[in-house]
Amino acid sequence: MIGAPARLRRPAESRQQRLVWPALLAVVIMAGAAIRLWRLGTSPAWQWDEAVYLRVSISVQHGTLTEHPVYGSAWEPFLYQPPTYFLALARWYDLAGASIYHARLLGVALTAGLQVILFGLVARIHGSRLALTAMLPVVFDGWLLYIERVSYIENALIVVVVSALLLYQRALDRPSWPRFAAAGLAVGAAASFKQTGAYVLPTVLLCWLVIRREHRGHLVLLGTAVMIIAGYLTAMIRMYDMAGHQWFIDQSLVQVRRVLGLQRSGGTLTTAEQALHLLGGQYRFFVPSLLLAGAAFLIALRRTWQCYRARDWSPARPNALLYSWLATGTVVFGASSLKFPQYFVLILVPAYCYLWTELARWDWRPAAKRAAAGAAVAAGIGSFLLTVPAFSANPLAEVQSYAARQIPGQAIVVTEQSIGDLINQRWCTVEKSGACAGRAAYAITWRTYLQASFDQGDAAFRQMMKGAVRIRSFAGPVGTATVWKLVGS
Repeated sequence: MIGAPARLRRPAESRQQRLVWPALLAVVIMAGAAIRLWRLGTSPAWQWDEAVYLRVSISVQHGTLTEHPVYGSAWEPFLYQPPTYFLALARWYDLAGASIYHARLLGVALTAGLQVILFGLVARIHGSRLALTAMLPVVFDGWLLYIERVSYIENALIVVVVSALLLYQRALDRPSWPRFAAAGLAVGAAASFKQTGAYVLPTVLLCWLVIRREHRGHLVLLGTAVMIIAGYLTAMIRMYDMAGHQWFIDQSLVQVRRVLGLQRSGGTLTTAEQALHLLGGQYRFFVPSLLLAGAAFLIALRRTWQCYRARDWSPARPNALLYSWLATGTVVFGASSLKFPQYFVLILVPAYCYLWTELARWDWRPAAKRAAAGAAVAAGIGSFLLTVPAFSANPLAEVQSYAARQIPGQAIVVTEQSIGDLINQRWCTVEKSGACAGRAAYAITWRTYLQASFDQGDAAFRQMMKGAVRIRSFAGPVGTATVWKLVGS
């Protein structure tokens, strides 16, 4: 053992209570899963990265990990993200079939698993009654209901992150070398599952700073996590970068630079004006989610100020892990240059858990606390229901169908990567369209408030588009896809 156990205080529960709360949780999770499955194939409209994940995972089914098959470019493996998710998705496709819809089914199943693990984490800290209260807004929040119906990697990553935090809290509750080593293994796995999963490591380090105990155990955790990450990096470099190429290093550094804010990705929020525009337009349905997240941030800031005034971490200590999780996620993703929708889930989940566990400590009447949680659930479900008709238009699916019917199969197309992954024709990216100069017959552009093919295209693309004739546009709330016939083709 590494010192005496020092558990956070939580209400004692009878055996009957320990059985009742999980049973109620099962009902809540099943209701949440039913809502997520409702019209899953048509709404929300396909998101930008889903086509990429589909094409890469299908290539894994055929024994390779292939980057987009771009016309005029040499073969490359797809290593912008670690391959774990694509391997799992390929095996899922073997069982269920390969399509964006089937990938979304896996995402809904993973979300249900997340909710079970998250309940276990909060219950370990604060007891099952409060854990169930905190889970209600997590299960029925409007933004989470929307984004967890999309097959983003983050909906799988968050499962690994919460599993790591649960193992870490278990080690804090009953300290031992094997428990801290298991937590370190999970922390390393989160960072190896996707680069952004590494934010769980500073979460643990901040929690260690707050609680100031189990120092040897934390060193074991840190050493194990570093060993796992180093092992993963070594294996990937030996596999992909030892034959005269630097595929893994070069592609991985793209993501690292984005997290550090050194490189922008298309659709990145860079100003407060852009954020307000999206909240007032495309994402206006999710104002209740924003208000709840804002309340959580304000409470966390208040705790931070109390710690500063006391020159001690004791005001944050009773809720140390959830406080550290929220604070780290806010700093890491707030300062990064990453796309908005999928990464917000990595902040919103800890924000809700922290919010409701902190409100439980306030001197409110129990009825008022229950009413607040009920109002949050009603607002979440209501805001989600507003998105279903609004996001039913699917320009990516429509342009895919149009290309299959109206564009000759032998034609060469200049387009964005995610559209290229949906069509059967050979294609070049707008960023590197020189290989298609004089050969491309069509272009398919994409425009949203934050990004446009015309802004990202290179000089060759701009030259091709001079005099291009617009054939058809497909508009939806997530963006507009336009098909062009190129002059001289």
